[in-house]
Amino acid sequence: MEAFIALTVLLMLSSLIPLFFIPIQKQPPTPQLEETSIFFSMLGKEIREGQSVEVINNSLYVTLSNGNVLSFSKYHSLIRKQVNGLGHEVWVQNISEMVLEKHSDVLLAVKLIDTQGNEYHRFFRRIE
Repeated sequence: MEAFIALTVLLMLSSLIPLFFIPIQKQPPTPQLEETSIFFSMLGKEIREGQSVEVINNSLYVTLSNGNVLSFSKYHSLIRKQVNGLGHEVWVQNISEMVLEKHSDVLLAVKLIDTQGNEYHRFFRRIE
């Protein structure tokens, strides 16, 4: 009988062990972080494929080899992409500020600040 009671107590205590590991488990990334990471990846692809990159009035213009001009600009709380000034493709949401700095013909810095005040930075280097 004692062994049965001891086994029951041991099983009850062992069922609580996973609760002790919850605070040290890696937290999943926030949706905003994931969306911003995807935005930076896709923007990098467009910049690499473009023939020229210009920053005008805090908007990014990428000229492609076929002559199309892609523009990336802040529109309300969104960053949108347009082709030749047409369309409205949302690339990232919940952005309060976008800062573009062209350091040279091959180096571009992009900083996004979301509506919660988190900052995301990325540098893009074009290979000519």
